[in-house]
Amino acid sequence: MASNPRSPFLAIIWSLLAALLMSILPLPDALQAWRPEWVMLVLIFWVMHAPSWVGLWFAFVMGLLLDVFLAGPLGLHSLALVLVIFVTRMTQRWSGIFSVRQTTALVFLLILFERLVMYFVLAMRNEAPADLSYFWPAVASALIWPTVLLSLRRWTQR
Repeated sequence: MASNPRSPFLAIIWSLLAALLMSILPLPDALQAWRPEWVMLVLIFWVMHAPSWVGLWFAFVMGLLLDVFLAGPLGLHSLALVLVIFVTRMTQRWSGIFSVRQTTALVFLLILFERLVMYFVLAMRNEAPADLSYFWPAVASALIWPTVLLSLRRWTQR
């Protein structure tokens, strides 16, 4: 007798709330530039592992929440998150056959893409950061990805 697969709804909500919290918690100035893109990491995970539950609208709403919580230009994170989740959905088929190293490289490229989108929008507003430390969160996110992957993967298994 086959049982119904459990719904990932609560795990999605809790993991995204935790990601939002980690995105706004204060860090020492020396570590601020290395803050991983927590919300993006969790969204990428859920798009890869529960694509029928998390999509573009979810990314849009999470982006608006990030803009409000981080006091940024309204829509900046939404644009970046929606574009990255769109690309992630196109690569979602591959994630099932990729190793952890390959998905880590994919996540690095996706978050680098997000940072580039945000950089260009800020540049159009004449608010672009002056140094390359703006892109360090892509490296930090790639380094923390295996931990996020292993932590959240248990919620997708029976």
